[in-house]
Amino acid sequence: MIICQPPIKPKNKHFQSILASSKIRLLRLRKNPVVENEVKQILTSSLATLLGFYTQNEKTSDTVAILLHGWEGSSQSTYIQLLANSLYREGLDIYRLNLRDHGESHHMNEELFHSCRIEEVVLAVQDIQKQFPTKKFIMCGFSLGGNFALRIASRAQDAGLSFAQVFAISPPLVPRNSMDAIHGSKLYNKYFLKKWKRSLHIKNELFPHLFDDQKWQQENNLERLTQMLIVAHTDYSSTDDYFNGYSITLDTIDAINCPTHVITAWDDPVIPFEDFSTIDRMPQIKLITTAHGGHCGFVQGWSMRSWIEDHIIETCIN
Repeated sequence: MIICQPPIKPKNKHFQSILASSKIRLLRLRKNPVVENEVKQILTSSLATLLGFYTQNEKTSDTVAILLHGWEGSSQSTYIQLLANSLYREGLDIYRLNLRDHGESHHMNEELFHSCRIEEVVLAVQDIQKQFPTKKFIMCGFSLGGNFALRIASRAQDAGLSFAQVFAISPPLVPRNSMDAIHGSKLYNKYFLKKWKRSLHIKNELFPHLFDDQKWQQENNLERLTQMLIVAHTDYSSTDDYFNGYSITLDTIDAINCPTHVITAWDDPVIPFEDFSTIDRMPQIKLITTAHGGHCGFVQGWSMRSWIEDHIIETCIN
């Protein structure tokens, strides 16, 4: 484990977690060439159709950064836009990939998103890498996107994927523990429930036949809603089976053969720090921790810049 002490301010874990997604941080961008010059792509495979946005750097670049958002985030999320902008200014091409039912992609697939749908994301990343056969790739995922990044990295060799570096920021390793932490907090339970229900309402309007009834609309308990939808819309019979389906196990870690950084804060309010003991001192993983930073925050004062941006740039470029 590497312990870093960047100048994280404010120290409050909840403030940091809120700032991670706050649109206030986007005020530091007078313009964002990543968004202004993006090219929309529809990635279709045998399993799903996913939405992505590619931005070619104005300079000649030999590296593409694939960025993965968190649960109920999107390619437009604040933390994705800011990292994308920083990497673009360092000369990288940018690919912001949306998971199923995230961003403006609910209409692209009939079946609901769930976190075990890893194979369709692997196929999408294969598509991306095939488009740019002469380029190197780094992959950066936040929160659930970090969990996906680790699972993609573990499948890279068999899938013919290559990564110069992989970064997983605040990833849930033991999803059951993360659900318990969210469920135990009025703040985060309400936040994630509101965002998920907004997404489900969009899905319900597009595909009303998917839902046998509308009881889910009255459910205000995140765990019970998860149980209700997982049993109805997946092959999993319980939330425990479902959570185990996307846990980051030792087998997952053992299969990773590219340089990988897992970054977490001790005070993350939704990802228990104890969960990371399973990957500490694993040779293929560099576990980097900070005392403060909350969930995906790591904001450094009034500049609203995240230390994550600096760390990834220093690792990949400098």
